[in-house]
Amino acid sequence: MGSSETRLTVRQLGLGDLTPERLAAWAVLEARAAEPNAFLSPHFVVPAFRHLDPDVTPVILVVERGAQLLGLGVFTEVLASRVFPLPHLVGYCSRHSYLGGLLVDRDHVHDAVAALCTHARRRSFGWQALVFSRIRTDGPIASALEQRARSVGATMQRTSPKERAILVPGEAGPDALKAALGKKLNEIQRCKRRLAEGGEVTWRCLRSGVNEKVVDTFLRLEDQGWKAEEKTSLRSTPADQAFFHDAVARFDGESRALFTELRVGDRVIASTSNFVSGGAGFAFKVGWDFELKKLGPGILNESELVRAAPEVCADLAWFDSGAQPDSFIDKLWPERRELGTLVVPLTRAGAASLRLLGGLRRVAQAAKRLRASTTARSAPSAPATSASASSSNDPQAPDR
Repeated sequence: MGSSETRLTVRQLGLGDLTPERLAAWAVLEARAAEPNAFLSPHFVVPAFRHLDPDVTPVILVVERGAQLLGLGVFTEVLASRVFPLPHLVGYCSRHSYLGGLLVDRDHVHDAVAALCTHARRRSFGWQALVFSRIRTDGPIASALEQRARSVGATMQRTSPKERAILVPGEAGPDALKAALGKKLNEIQRCKRRLAEGGEVTWRCLRSGVNEKVVDTFLRLEDQGWKAEEKTSLRSTPADQAFFHDAVARFDGESRALFTELRVGDRVIASTSNFVSGGAGFAFKVGWDFELKKLGPGILNESELVRAAPEVCADLAWFDSGAQPDSFIDKLWPERRELGTLVVPLTRAGAASLRLLGGLRRVAQAAKRLRASTTARSAPSAPATSASASSSNDPQAPDR
């Protein structure tokens, strides 16, 4: 089943259709992607469906020119949601995905996106829109999607904008670390000296040969503190742990798993797991020794990466932090890019329903403001009080 546009063919696949040849072509496309994305790598997506979402049936759309794969999107079908009221496709994000979107060959972005959208809006499917979360809102893929929305007289909707911190290894180093941290660097150096009282403090970056000991040490450190208490660590469920082992093994098979470790003597006290895709790095999870929390081993580990990035990550154009806004990483990694949610109407009916939904939301928001204003006018005056804000966030803890 397929459709063609400018000599491109679009096919719909399921997990059972992913032969070794198709998976190899997927990995080649990932390396050539206009917007690199480790979370859309076959090394991430296949383990995610195998271990995290075994009951989910994905819709995998591939754009081909002959034997060459030029585009790929992994979706799930949704009949209706608060984002879009008619049947649509939602870009797949597992519970451990920090980035969504499409993989599209950098030399064929507009043609591949156009072919995929044309196929998706075929009347027999009934899909009225594409929805992507955690996607770059000002990149080449967003531009191509916006153009397709305009072709049916619609406006692509951008919502939930957030800035994501990124690191440019070529602009990192000791001077960049000092500029980012200012006086806080003195505190970090003091913590490092305190740690050195227990043995030599060393740091390393592993780009290949990530063995079971490295992985198990990371999992042990990640399963501490609030993550252990709230059962959100990778070790908390067998499925999450199996997913991680599977994904790391696949990425490491191509020297695309990247781990950092901070040690005191022979003891690893902090570790990070990361993946490499298409010449870019993608931070995944962090772990540190909770007994040494006051000395900030996690922050020391992250700081050493900034210091050493020009050498250990010289081949990477940038590094996605995966961190939330206003996090410690925001201070440490100075560059930014905007992510958000894109709703792309594929049909005129989809465009009309999106406009109607927007109108209803504006009415609901106006009503909410009116109720709040009425309540404020009728409420008795309260005596002035003073309060101090407090935060439960550990200032010595990284954010992922």
